Amino acid sequence: MPRPASPGRVTGPAATSAEWWRQAVVYQVSPRSLAAPAAGPGPATHPGPATHPGTGLTADLRGVIAQISYLALLGIDAVWLSPVDPSALADDGYDFDEMSSGLQAHGIKVIVDVAPSDASNPHPWFTDALAAAPPAPAAGRSIFRDGLGQAFTFDLLEAGWDSGEFLTVITDNLAAAQQYGASATWVLSSYDATPRRARAAALLMLALPGSAYLGQGEELGLHRVTDLARSVGLQQHDPDSTLNLYRQALGWRRKLQGAERLEWMPGTSGQVLHFGRPGGWRSVTNFGPRAVPLPPGTVVVASAPLQAGLLPADTTAWIIPGG
Repeated sequence: MPRPASPGRVTGPAATSAEWWRQAVVYQVSPRSLAAPAAGPGPATHPGPATHPGTGLTADLRGVIAQISYLALLGIDAVWLSPVDPSALADDGYDFDEMSSGLQAHGIKVIVDVAPSDASNPHPWFTDALAAAPPAPAAGRSIFRDGLGQAFTFDLLEAGWDSGEFLTVITDNLAAAQQYGASATWVLSSYDATPRRARAAALLMLALPGSAYLGQGEELGLHRVTDLARSVGLQQHDPDSTLNLYRQALGWRRKLQGAERLEWMPGTSGQVLHFGRPGGWRSVTNFGPRAVPLPPGTVVVASAPLQAGLLPADTTAWIIPGG
């Protein structure tokens, strides 16, 4: 069947909405790993990592700066730097400003995960901050924002490859998010799954309402990225690569994005998850061993090659009405 069409370049919610985070795709960056020197030439579309002068965060941020064009082409809404020492940010403010302005020029927000953010809720700093009132010094150690709702949902990652388990996880988490006025925050780095199922699960997750957090290298199907330029170079010109599946999916996600809701469609069963999103587009995942009929419409992205009118096993497809 014909290859799904490209969605074209569209502006994402990060550039247009005060609540961009509610349905954003956020890419976790470990700056030091992006700064690792490349073993071979970088991809033609961006300079690739290189060895930069300096040590510590300065060298790390130069590595991120070198990847701005790659991150922009990927189609993410925000970069999450994790972890970062806030004292290092003060020392290397020039590089941080250059990185931030470069990313923001492409409509990409910057989230900084500073070390105090990782304190557990029983930690004295947190409990003291919770009990104190401004302007007490303890109150300034934590920032509380009711309803921000960016608590990670790992339930999909822990679910087995079973339509019933996925249905329960999705339904329960969306209901909980709605109850508290939050947005669901999905995490799904399925490195231990078979490549075909990992691709199908990723496409399903990216179709869900709420935000999605991608681990560094997830878009390449890699557990650990030791040489980003080489890995990207091997995949960028292959239309069936995992990288191009993510690029295509993120492009269509931006174009099709609507309100934070879904509707379970007829055909959802023990083998198939089929839901509709605002605007009429649909996501269908076949968890079973046999191919199933595709609903009518135009397939814009699929996690694996399709058969004529059929969705193969372990495959997800996004469909828009008409065509």
